[in-house]
Amino acid sequence: MIARHFSAFALSAAMLAFGVSANALTATQKVEKEVTITQADGSTTVKRVSADEVTPGEKVVYTVAFMNDSSEPASDLVLAMPVPSDIRFLEGTADREGATVRYSVDGGSSFSERSALTISAVGGGTRPARADDITHIQWKIAGPVPVGASDTVAFKGRLK
Repeated sequence: MIARHFSAFALSAAMLAFGVSANALTATQKVEKEVTITQADGSTTVKRVSADEVTPGEKVVYTVAFMNDSSEPASDLVLAMPVPSDIRFLEGTADREGATVRYSVDGGSSFSERSALTISAVGGGTRPARADDITHIQWKIAGPVPVGASDTVAFKGRLK
């Protein structure tokens, strides 16, 4: 198997927007891979490690940690992350309590509910979008996010 090395640029950047009540919000992205570790007794645990080197089929976790470092509660947060072209999004992994999750199949130009996503079909018409078709994921958090509070949004995918 060929391992692929990721650079900070290739990992993709998170996009962040917020409503008028948010003056300052800090966000950082982390990319890890999940590895299964088998203990001497045969039990297994899943651990996240740096995704410096990933081989096809490995599970990668993209996380954006955000913190409200303003002097006021933040509301109407919108966070979006691109799904790298060599990653296949894993269904259901972007779900987050307290957030409305929407998806894009057009490079982030528009977002909709997962069940409403369609793309042009070969030969004409449209077909339901598959996980491979998703280009971006967006989380809308109504808030308020209290001053000094931090949280995360994340999704998982597999390297193609």
